[in-house]
Amino acid sequence: MLYLITKNHSFSDDNKRIAAALFLYFLDKNGVLFESGKKIIDDYALVAITIMVAGSKPSEKDTMIKLIINFLS
Repeated sequence: MLYLITKNHSFSDDNKRIAAALFLYFLDKNGVLFESGKKIIDDYALVAITIMVAGSKPSEKDTMIKLIINFLS
């Protein structure tokens, strides 16, 4: 979700912010955003990943998705 909304420009503006917010919302609604009362992904890490995804090449899609998953593990 984070990758696709960021890269596909689903909205006319603020795609990175919307993608990050929806990603956090999705994780929260699925009960995986918090572990032992602490978020599983730091705000700064989320910003860095989102910017990295936005600047990535389409050929790097699989790598970016693996990176996002890795941050959640």
